[in-house]
Amino acid sequence: MQDSVFSQILSVIQEEILQMWWFFLLSILLVGLIKGYKLDLHIRDSVNRAGYWGIPVAVAVGMVSPLCACGILPIVISLAMMGTPLAPLMALLVTSPVMGPDALLLTYRGLGGDWALLKFVGAGVLGLSAGLVVLWLQKIGYLAQDMVRLEPVYNEDGSLAPAAEIGAAAGIKVKRMQVVPRESRIRFIFDRTLDAGLFVGKYLLLAIILEAIIVTLVPVSWITFLVGQQSVFSLFSAALIGLPLPTNQIPIIPIMAGLLERGIDYGAALTLLLAGPVTSLPSMLALWAMFQKRLVLVFIVHSLTVSILLGWVLQLTR
Repeated sequence: MQDSVFSQILSVIQEEILQMWWFFLLSILLVGLIKGYKLDLHIRDSVNRAGYWGIPVAVAVGMVSPLCACGILPIVISLAMMGTPLAPLMALLVTSPVMGPDALLLTYRGLGGDWALLKFVGAGVLGLSAGLVVLWLQKIGYLAQDMVRLEPVYNEDGSLAPAAEIGAAAGIKVKRMQVVPRESRIRFIFDRTLDAGLFVGKYLLLAIILEAIIVTLVPVSWITFLVGQQSVFSLFSAALIGLPLPTNQIPIIPIMAGLLERGIDYGAALTLLLAGPVTSLPSMLALWAMFQKRLVLVFIVHSLTVSILLGWVLQLTR
């Protein structure tokens, strides 16, 4: 019996890897090209110059930049120290964990074109609404511009220290990647592609294993009870399930595939697809150290609420 279960798990893992491997290679190559030509940095630098267009520009940055909730922190710290308005910062923080060009490609391959489109639209709605909500809360006086708890740290020459040092001074661990310049742009792109492959690949493999376990071992009755009904209860359950999961925009894909195979409601699936990456526990802990508690609560409530509403709309339209 145990051999049979183990064989089923291995079969699911093999099938999923064979289905996704070349899309995975294409997605990490896209990351390498974006980094090689500094496309995400060019767009990021335009946030401070955007004025009233800061929110949609920040959403565009979040969609172009292949960074998860924790990966976006160095950019957010740098922008915060530069005095970037709060609304674009929030829009970027909400959008980036959900969407990225690599995540879009892998969602298309792993879940299909409909889910890729839902992910794209959902990320845009989440980001734009987050920025507008922050603007409104500032207007009524609930939020102030100075909601950042970080203090700037300067180098000996007076320049602003890297985000990792600023975060460390506040007790926040920020991942630092040593990027060594290359004489050849092709070699630089290859190195960044390899970095992305190693970083994304390990989490994607773990998620595929989890998918295989869900498909093989989790009873359909459990899924049906928690998130299988076309009801508001399923939407709230999906949102709460996403809170403790350390899932970013890519590992959530095979997990979703497993849950869809076991009968998760489509509305609940969309809620989990959006809320899971945004409100993952590791990123919440980092944000709690970066921003005032009031702003973090707005971030969590808004992300969960909009994700649930979008899932509810999908329930109504199916």
